[in-house]
Amino acid sequence: MLLQVLENKLAYNELQKKINSKIKSNSCEDFLITVFDLNDLKKINDIKGHQTGDAYICDACKLICNKFKHSPVFRIGGDEFVAVSFGEDYEHIEELLNSFADHNTKAKKDGGIIIACGMARYNNDASVEPVFSRADKKMYENKKMLKGEAI
Repeated sequence: MLLQVLENKLAYNELQKKINSKIKSNSCEDFLITVFDLNDLKKINDIKGHQTGDAYICDACKLICNKFKHSPVFRIGGDEFVAVSFGEDYEHIEELLNSFADHNTKAKKDGGIIIACGMARYNNDASVEPVFSRADKKMYENKKMLKGEAI
């Protein structure tokens, strides 16, 4: 069994530097970035308190890490996470994203944790940043869709 460890934003920045160095030297393997954002954390904090909000974050983190077992997962903001995938998770990304969609459908009915996500693949970009930006944009589109807003 893999024990997944959540990393912080500093660790994400360090990985980003390593990947950028590989991109510059034309030795970068295929990777993708998935950005996650928890829906309704502010509402939970305001209505139920910060302890409940903290538990919501921890439960969401466990969910993300359990699904992305072969990717480093980073908390880059209060309720924002990112996974950088190579290898096995890269190869099975559609299954992973479908599992989040299934989870969110159930969570909307049951009042569970809803996690918006967006993914983008490295496509000979000049750096990691455009890949992250595309994934972040898709995450916000998914977030709006989950909230029933027009995109």
